[in-house]
Amino acid sequence: MVDVQTDMSVAEIQRLLKAQQGKVNSLHKRREQLLDKLQKVEQEIASLSGGDASGGVRFRNEKSLEEVILDVLKKNKKGLGLSELTDAVEATGYQSSSANFKNVVYQNVYKSDEITRDEKSGKYILA
Repeated sequence: MVDVQTDMSVAEIQRLLKAQQGKVNSLHKRREQLLDKLQKVEQEIASLSGGDASGGVRFRNEKSLEEVILDVLKKNKKGLGLSELTDAVEATGYQSSSANFKNVVYQNVYKSDEITRDEKSGKYILA
């Protein structure tokens, strides 16, 4: 945390804020890379153990999660926030054994070239 002194100019404070935001953005990107690596390791474990990495039931859905997300966003042209998108995907009947399905949806949205995030509304839309 940066110790902000009261005699700093507005420009100095803005520089500090920009630097902090850059660090936060870097950490977000690093977190996503680590989550992606973790997902690959879990998939490899599942592949080698003949099932789901957690030992639970692996659901077989007709469509991939990415396809379902794209279908949901095609029907919601104004976009959806992450929680809304997760709820809408679940409403289609898509099943997952993930303990944190919202994070799985986020990972799919983040890596997709067909989906973008509207910075003003914070909603995910088709690119």
